[in-house]
Amino acid sequence: MSAYEKTHIIRPPEQRPSRGELLRWSGWFFLANSAIALLIALRYLSAVQFPTGEYTTIFSILAFIGHFASMGFIGAALLFLPIVLFPRKPFVFTLGILLALAFIVGITVDTFIFSQYRFHFNGMVMNLLLGGAAEEIFTFSAFLWSMLGLFVVVLIGFQFWLSRRVWSFVIATPNRSVGYLVGLLLFAIFFAENFFYAWADANTYTPITKQIRFLPAYKPLTADRWFIKRGWADPKTGVQLAHIDTSSALDYPKSPMQCNAKKAPLNIVYIVIDSWRFDTLTAKATPSIYAFSNDALIFNNHFSAANSTRTGIFSLFYGLPGTYWHAMLAERRGAAFIEQLIKQRYELGIFASAKLFSPEFDRTIFSQIKNLRLQSEGSSPRTRDQNIRDEFLAFLDKQKNGQGSASMNSAPFFGFLFFDSPHGYDFPSDYPLAFEPSLKAVNYVALNNDYDRTPLFNRYQNSVHFVDSLIAPVLEKLKTKNLLDNTVVVITGDHGQEFNDNKLNYWGHNSNFSPWQTRVPLVVHWPGKKGQQIHQQTSHFDITPTLMQDVLGCNNDLQDYSSGKHLLTGKPGAYLLLSNYNQFAVMEKDRLTVVDEFGNVDILDNHYRNIPGAKPASTRMLSVMDEMSRFYRK
Repeated sequence: MSAYEKTHIIRPPEQRPSRGELLRWSGWFFLANSAIALLIALRYLSAVQFPTGEYTTIFSILAFIGHFASMGFIGAALLFLPIVLFPRKPFVFTLGILLALAFIVGITVDTFIFSQYRFHFNGMVMNLLLGGAAEEIFTFSAFLWSMLGLFVVVLIGFQFWLSRRVWSFVIATPNRSVGYLVGLLLFAIFFAENFFYAWADANTYTPITKQIRFLPAYKPLTADRWFIKRGWADPKTGVQLAHIDTSSALDYPKSPMQCNAKKAPLNIVYIVIDSWRFDTLTAKATPSIYAFSNDALIFNNHFSAANSTRTGIFSLFYGLPGTYWHAMLAERRGAAFIEQLIKQRYELGIFASAKLFSPEFDRTIFSQIKNLRLQSEGSSPRTRDQNIRDEFLAFLDKQKNGQGSASMNSAPFFGFLFFDSPHGYDFPSDYPLAFEPSLKAVNYVALNNDYDRTPLFNRYQNSVHFVDSLIAPVLEKLKTKNLLDNTVVVITGDHGQEFNDNKLNYWGHNSNFSPWQTRVPLVVHWPGKKGQQIHQQTSHFDITPTLMQDVLGCNNDLQDYSSGKHLLTGKPGAYLLLSNYNQFAVMEKDRLTVVDEFGNVDILDNHYRNIPGAKPASTRMLSVMDEMSRFYRK
């Protein structure tokens, strides 16, 4: 027997491979392809700043290896059932090669998409490619297209060669200990990079948290409470953030802000009601706000730009689509509006009923504010709403009166009041009911398409009426202190609230992008401007940029720092970009294009029904992609 035969097992050519051998082949084959994908993915680094610092570099290396190894594991897992059911080598090899080709080509295409748009390949992009928009998405020369085609051809040949080489390795290496060791090592890497990220997130270590955006389909682990409980992270106390990296993948604002404080600055007050739908600004449901609006600007066709709190408040303060939320959070980038208020020495009074660290407004919008008030006293929305009312009234008592009266504080002020009761249909048990019949308690399990919505809707309106009663003394205080003469007051909602209005069994919010969940009231009292009804379409994108220009004296073009237009003089765009945590929608006059977190596209009419045969408009969707990537560095 030769030396080779002594160290290797020789298989008779007619022997059929076992399931175990084919499973081992799939594992090694996709591990090899993971390594190839990792090398291709280094192109992402051309679109972002390479990480610096010992911890960040270690995390990035671990994240690259762990993430692409896990993606390879998914490919091998997809072969498990075919191997068990039909363990034939030609069939398994062919299927494995096709999956590997899709994997490698997908990563390659994604690197090009990311370099141009700063987001990853998804179903929406696939729809555009299949719809003939490839040449608009990929602005390549004919030479580059030819090179891409050649790459695919070479890749096919390479995969056939690789599949045979891996098979030879599996047959020649019957000892499985090597595979176990490699698997254990990769699992340790995967665990380590997730642990690293969770620690960084809990400790606000942005050099690490901002790295994950360039890894496709990356879903990081977070465990704030676990780290805080063990003393490995500080509790949320509103103190200055731990470690903020000043380098950025964001291009926000696009030009340095050029703002000149007014000699007689106006105060600004935002009063926001959670889940306040547009048709409940009435004399019966909101008598105090309704009376206040008689001398104010009333926007009758206003949209939040979101169907959820996180992105609704985000769009209000940033003037940007909620699709930028994750990037702003990863870098702890505060709103330019708040930054200018601080620079112009505004006294800030931030009073939110719900916790400001869930969602993470303390690490986004208000991240620049030291000693931020993070939560309110009270065990229910109604008691917390009463708490913020009382504290804001005390805050107003400290402010300078209008018409030059003496006071403790002569600086201009910004106030933010965020009421929460309508979100939970809450009000005191002894509160006089303006709407009856009204449910005594909400049974969410009972909600269905045949449910009588009237008692529930009445309970909701009663909760809105209760919040209006809390806002009444705030408006009265502004009036009695003559502050309305020099204060812009904005009253609106973060999103709407649906009560099966389209008869599709949708209740509440954050479930679709119909006007019932996205359209909200907007009342603006602006000193020197006469009250009027404004019927053209406006959105949350428009509010803050308008105030930055007209009140804070910012001379930049609004497009430098927002997706909005001037609230009073701007013309509505061809579409409005709506969003929530993971989805977005493009609202046009006659249809709504909804894109889910996986990129799947639905095109709906004004009653939220599918439009048969409708396809995404390539030009429109390309414009949307540009807007969602405009504030990233390229």
